[in-house]
Amino acid sequence: MPTLLEGESAPHADERVPGGLALIGSSLATVGIAAVIAFYLLPVGFGLTGATLVLAQVAAMLLCAAIVASSTIAVRRHHRHRAALAAVAETLGWEFRTDIGDRVWGGSIDEQIDRGARTARDHLDARHAALPFDSIERTFVVGDREGATMHTVRAVRIPLPSEAPRITLRSRRGGGALSVLPRRPTGASRIRLEGDFSDVFEVSVPAGYETDALYVLTPDLMVVLLDQSADLDLEIIDSTLHVYFPAVDLTDDEELRAFLAVIAALYDRFGRRTMLYHDEAAEPLDPASYRRDGDTLADRARGVDTRVRWWPVLLAVATPLVPMLIAVVWLHFVG
Repeated sequence: MPTLLEGESAPHADERVPGGLALIGSSLATVGIAAVIAFYLLPVGFGLTGATLVLAQVAAMLLCAAIVASSTIAVRRHHRHRAALAAVAETLGWEFRTDIGDRVWGGSIDEQIDRGARTARDHLDARHAALPFDSIERTFVVGDREGATMHTVRAVRIPLPSEAPRITLRSRRGGGALSVLPRRPTGASRIRLEGDFSDVFEVSVPAGYETDALYVLTPDLMVVLLDQSADLDLEIIDSTLHVYFPAVDLTDDEELRAFLAVIAALYDRFGRRTMLYHDEAAEPLDPASYRRDGDTLADRARGVDTRVRWWPVLLAVATPLVPMLIAVVWLHFVG
């Protein structure tokens, strides 16, 4: 696989930005709306005249100009970044897709967030490369209405040589994908590992698979995790390692090198530890039967018990009541 060598820069995108006609159309529509406000709504609807009308018209046109300028800058920046990412993928021999539609990615985000509240874009596919992985930028919404929060992560899937029980590693530094989801593993599913590893990661496994987790999470692997990914969330699901990065700019040379270094370290170490793993509780397979994900695992090995995080729910319920509470307090003090 081609790699980004030390001192080598990622390719830069062409300065031409697609979507110019759509941008012009939206800008003209905004100008039209501003014209209606300035020359009809203000003098006719509000009855403004004289200097007041002129000042209001100038303010409306300036606001229109600001909206058009900010939209243009944002659209150009987005298209330029996407073109640069596509150029990086082409240079490194990866496939690039701007959108993967409704394909199921897998992992806790798909399990806990409704399809309408999550998006996936900018897919980098290097599954046939020497360092196999694929990655997308995932944006998802947690909660409803006033209490909803939006989060963006760079999700990575790394193939493993064999299936292993579900193991969830949530960074205690917070802010990662597994920290903001509506559900978290229960206290009964957590295990504590040697040294200070459990002070950095919250480790959760299926009931009865504590010893199996120790087979995978050996001291040498824990050292790699502490050195390379202490601020990341990870989870093993069947024969895939899911890694959740923050929203990184892979068109930046340093961020791209760091991104690939982490993936390479995790692919090597997790691959070694899962290669010979076998679930003794799994039912024997018929060699002639059709293979599916999880066939070499017992059903209870594929899931971790979870519980609802109540404080986001309470926040979503309480947020609409804040203005009412402020009004009640204000009326109380003013009599």
